[in-house]
Amino acid sequence: MRIKLMITLIISGLILLTGFHRMGVDRIMLRMESRSLQRGQAATIQAELLYQSFDGKMITVFDEPLNQVMITNQQGELSVYNPEDNTVYRRQSIEYSSENNLVYFFLQGNTRDLGLRSLGFTQTRTDFNDGLMVTRWMPPASIGHLFSYIELVHEDYMPIYAGYYDAGQKLVKKVYYSNYEMFPEIMLPMTITEFNYLPGGDSIVNQVKFSDVYINRHAVSKWFDFEIPDDARIID
Repeated sequence: MRIKLMITLIISGLILLTGFHRMGVDRIMLRMESRSLQRGQAATIQAELLYQSFDGKMITVFDEPLNQVMITNQQGELSVYNPEDNTVYRRQSIEYSSENNLVYFFLQGNTRDLGLRSLGFTQTRTDFNDGLMVTRWMPPASIGHLFSYIELVHEDYMPIYAGYYDAGQKLVKKVYYSNYEMFPEIMLPMTITEFNYLPGGDSIVNQVKFSDVYINRHAVSKWFDFEIPDDARIID
């Protein structure tokens, strides 16, 4: 249960670290704090995130009390290693891939549509209001049962909001990108706030904050070379 909760909280944080190669970033490391709130229950996870573009491997080193290491790659292979008892939890799914997310396209420099066009979405509307550009994107037929459309809002050519509407045109998810900072190679939103609206009126709020960003030659850590021991015991 603790592993599944950790994966749920961390997944929004993982998406920030992908797609750097085109932006001149070969490796990056930063601090992340993820806070989740549901039904009055709050959970906080802090970790160090590391990513290198040449092999697409992403490493997340969790602080106490978790004391675990999560590794994902481009193929969607996920491993969570516990050094205390030398065990590893493994799963594989495209959702875990270090390249399967909207922010991947954002960091590739594709801020215009956050990768929606490459996923088969079609832009059907553009409006301008008080300096903001609002675009509407219709999904391909293959996922029309999931979304009726997605709305993006840009300010100064940078995305600040994404709204997801289900097949019944009900708003089910909102994502805010804020607190942008400019680094020598890239510009990053240092805060990502996500609202997921569940059936029955409940919701899950997750906010991820980033700090202590180090890029390329400044990103130095033993964790870049970490490998899970071959004798680690696999658990479910």
